[in-house]
Amino acid sequence: MTDDPTLDHFQRALLELLASADDLNEIRERLASDAAFTPFAEYVAGFEPRMLEIAAALVKRWGRRSE
Repeated sequence: MTDDPTLDHFQRALLELLASADDLNEIRERLASDAAFTPFAEYVAGFEPRMLEIAAALVKRWGRRSE
C-alpha cells in the first residue's frame, strides 16, 4: 500500500476491521488500543460514527484483497 510500514499496517488493520467488525465502536476501540497505531490516535479519535458505518458498508460490499 505505502512505503511507510506503520501506515501500511494501520491501513491493513483498518480495512480488515471495516470488513469484519459488526460493532462500529469496536473498530475505533481496537485501533485506539493498539500501541502500534499511536501516530494515528488523533485521526482515529476523529472518526464519525456515520463515516465508519458507510466505510464498513462499502468495504463489505466492494472490498477485496489484491496480493
